[in-house]
Amino acid sequence: MEGFLAWMESTWLARFVLENAWVFPTLETVHFFGLILLIGSVYVVDLRLLGLGRTAPLSAVMKLVPVSIVGFSINLTTGIMFLFSDPVRYFPNLSFRLKMLAILLAGLNAVWFKYAVHAKIDASEPAGYPGLTAQWIAAISLVLWTSVIVLGRMIPYVE
Repeated sequence: MEGFLAWMESTWLARFVLENAWVFPTLETVHFFGLILLIGSVYVVDLRLLGLGRTAPLSAVMKLVPVSIVGFSINLTTGIMFLFSDPVRYFPNLSFRLKMLAILLAGLNAVWFKYAVHAKIDASEPAGYPGLTAQWIAAISLVLWTSVIVLGRMIPYVE
C-alpha cells in the first residue's frame, strides 16, 4: 500500500493541487457546491418518500434525481483530487474510511431504490404513497448521507 500511496503523491494531479495556491481552496468551494446539489436534492426526495410534503407529486420530486447525480459527480471529482493531494494523510484516517464506507453503502442503497422503487413511482402517484420499501430506502439514505457529511467534517480532526 505504501508504494501505491507514494505513486499517488508523485502524480501530476497531486503536484497540481499542492503547487498552486488557489487550487485547494477552489476545490473546497466546488466540493461544497456539489454537496449542496447532492444533499439538497437527496433530502427533498427522501423526505417526500417518507411522507413529508404530500402535496408535491412524487413524479415532480423525482425530477431532482439528476441533480443528485450532478452533485455526486462534482464531489467525486473534487474528492479524488483531495485524495491525490495527500493520500498518506487520508488513507489511514478512520473518519475518511468510514466516510468511504458510507458512500459505498449509500450507492448500493441508490441501486436498490432504482430497481425496487423508482419505476413504481408513477403507479403510486394517485395515492401519493410510495410504499414501505421506498420509505425504508429513504430513511437509510438520510442516515447514510448525513453520516457522509459528519464524517467528512471530522477528517481534519481525526488523525
